[in-house]
Amino acid sequence: MFDVFRNRLTVTATLVTQTALRVGDGRATAPTGTDLPIVKDWRGRPFIPGASFKGALRARVEALVRAVVPGKRGACNPFDDRETCLSKQKVRDLQRKARELDKTDRWLTDKLIVRTCLVCATFGAPWLASSLRIKDLAVEEKTWLGQTEVRNGVAIDRDTETVSGTKLYDYEVLPAGTHFAFELMLENAENWQQGMLLAGLAAFERGEAALGGFRSRGLGWTQLTDLQLIFSAPGNSSGRTVRNYLLPGQEEPASKVQQQEWRQTWRAAFRDKLKERAREAKEKQDA
Repeated sequence: MFDVFRNRLTVTATLVTQTALRVGDGRATAPTGTDLPIVKDWRGRPFIPGASFKGALRARVEALVRAVVPGKRGACNPFDDRETCLSKQKVRDLQRKARELDKTDRWLTDKLIVRTCLVCATFGAPWLASSLRIKDLAVEEKTWLGQTEVRNGVAIDRDTETVSGTKLYDYEVLPAGTHFAFELMLENAENWQQGMLLAGLAAFERGEAALGGFRSRGLGWTQLTDLQLIFSAPGNSSGRTVRNYLLPGQEEPASKVQQQEWRQTWRAAFRDKLKERAREAKEKQDA
């Protein structure tokens, strides 16, 4: 799957907090300070872990795919072995068969991919490495003045729906208007995978997705702005050559017209893939 570099899609943008944002770092261990601090790097600057954004993005994509494709062929439930697209036993059976038939790793990978749901094929699964990587989102210091907000909270008794004794606490949040640098890379992907990724990011572009904790309290609303696409296909005869790809200064965002063409092509491929999987699911159900 990764033995040949076929293409890479890089997406850069700026993530802007529309409301206060809290990405927690567990409970404080210091004798003084906030009960629930936010995550910071070694220099004391806040950041958003790439894994946190990837999880939120995957959830948006899963919901979108399930709206069109029922069952496990579109988006499985990776937390339940009975509902995942490939059970642990099925993976072991395929691995044993590969050994018995003296098949290559490529043969096994192909067998696994064809049985993998659309979401796991892109975001990864225990048997398949993810082709998607998201960097930790570093804060843009010109929009962050080195300060955070501290808010008060109180524990609620879920039975009486009233304050639970005197269980007061405080928690730290980043103020609205804070900017973070966003960068995502998707390698060796098919057109439909790139289209699926853009469909998931669209919710963040529209400001309809939230990140972090305490979202039920109105925190975490964000928006991706100034989204740029850089697409490299050095191994594709219709793209740039390897020599041009290796030259410095070549990895620049394409023109707006080219980026719009990519978006249309990839989204169309994603729609076709959804239709194909939906048809397969219906045929299996009718059989």
